Amino acid sequence: MIGSLYLVNANDRSHFGMEKVTTTKTVTITSASPSKALPMLLHQDVGTSGKRQVYIYKVAGKTTHTKADYLISNRVVTGDKATVKSVKTAWVYKNDFYKSFFANQNNHKLIKQVNTITIPKTWTSLSTQQAKALAKRLKAAQNPTAAQKAKMTAAIQQAVIQAKMKNPAMTATQQKQVITQAKAKLQQAAIQQAIKAVKAE
Repeated sequence: MIGSLYLVNANDRSHFGMEKVTTTKTVTITSASPSKALPMLLHQDVGTSGKRQVYIYKVAGKTTHTKADYLISNRVVTGDKATVKSVKTAWVYKNDFYKSFFANQNNHKLIKQVNTITIPKTWTSLSTQQAKALAKRLKAAQNPTAAQKAKMTAAIQQAVIQAKMKNPAMTATQQKQVITQAKAKLQQAAIQQAIKAVKAE
């Protein structure tokens, strides 16, 4: 009886009968934003210090996030594909004997976990508050002022003029393509300007 109590105590204190096991899992993620034109990774502070965050994204179409745990750390890097690579180290019983003897208690107890979140350069990483502020700015941009409309029209006309200088025999279809491309470029520039503004707030 005393021996059993000693072993239980040894298991609790020094993980007797267990060993450290490290596993690696990588999943493909998609943007937390519903907009295909504005892919993003969101994060939210945990606690009041602002030093720890959980990250929000989608896996197989469902919104998910990293766990809020002091044993879990996250880092964000840029790369070709959007993925989350989780390297987890935990205490696991060495065999079925120890697992049965200690009633499977503390099995897979987390020691540490490092999540490396890789996002393409086309993605934006924002806090949930910044994302809300960005949504307001983009909504306001859908109703441009007369001065803003005039500026956009002038930019599009300039793009058409430059395209015609390069290709004097430009067809009407080609001109429409130039206009579409110019509008898309202006829209993207406006989005990037709005992102820069919310990050500076």
